[in-house]
Amino acid sequence: MKASEILAFVAGAAVATGITLLLTTEKGKEITKTISEKMSREEIDRLIEQLKKKRACASSGFDIDIDDDDFSGEMQD
Repeated sequence: MKASEILAFVAGAAVATGITLLLTTEKGKEITKTISEKMSREEIDRLIEQLKKKRACASSGFDIDIDDDDFSGEMQD
């Protein structure tokens, strides 16, 4: 592999990263606004904690069950 090929790859990756950051910044704001309109801050915090527990258990090999009842009334249109 030539140095020019590696340089072209790195330059392409940098451009793609920059474009992605520019395009996703506004999308992230829109998603945050939509979620905050549908859920209270406490509900969001509780959901985040449950997802963290599930991720920790998944990486350790344990199985965790999150009931649908945990989220009843949340995120409804």
